[in-house]
Amino acid sequence: MFDRELRELLFSAITRAEAALKAVCAHEFTRLHPDVVNPYLNPDYYDSRRRPSAVALIDKVFKRILELDGNPRNRGDYGGKAYIRHCMEDHNGQVPLWVLANDLSFGQTVWFFQVQSPAVRLAVAESFTGLYADTHDGPRRITIKRLDSIFNRLVFYRNLCAHDERCYCALYDGRANENVYQAIGDLGYLLDKDDYLELFGRFSALVARATSAMPSRRQAILSAMGVRERELADRAEIILRS
Repeated sequence: MFDRELRELLFSAITRAEAALKAVCAHEFTRLHPDVVNPYLNPDYYDSRRRPSAVALIDKVFKRILELDGNPRNRGDYGGKAYIRHCMEDHNGQVPLWVLANDLSFGQTVWFFQVQSPAVRLAVAESFTGLYADTHDGPRRITIKRLDSIFNRLVFYRNLCAHDERCYCALYDGRANENVYQAIGDLGYLLDKDDYLELFGRFSALVARATSAMPSRRQAILSAMGVRERELADRAEIILRS
């Protein structure tokens, strides 16, 4: 029961972070290619060092979405996405990235971010830095490198939550410091202050209930999640001051 509640809490928060990444990526990529029809289909607009990965994304994800959802024959059992079919049929095949992004998984969105040109990746990082500053009293620089590590972890935990797998003791990439508490901390860079305070408060209350109900397992539970004694209270105080 504890782990199920944790998964539900984490999944809800990660979904909001996913929506933010989709919106920022769509805005920054399109801003650099404003007059191009479906620029995300052109491999020349991605990082040249990651061209094979970009081509794979275009062929396996973007083109497939447009072919499936834009095909009028897919109105039966599959149905397709009406918003993409509308663009394909009524706007001469022009599907803006902010529309297409709705049909991307979180992992595909992160893939898109990771094969972007340095200019787009920097713009995305600067956007998240700005979003953080908008709702916090103090600034916090969010780098490209930090975003890469954050989103890799969050995709891992999002998939655990979605597939109903045990979450509280799961380690991303098998490393002890890549734990669920780190994922909770990651969300502090992506959510506004009020949303993160609510998330952290609910997480702290959930952990308190579980460890109170199983006092003999308290330290084992905290250790499995990567939480040190007093760290929950200390982090909550830091969030309130930031």
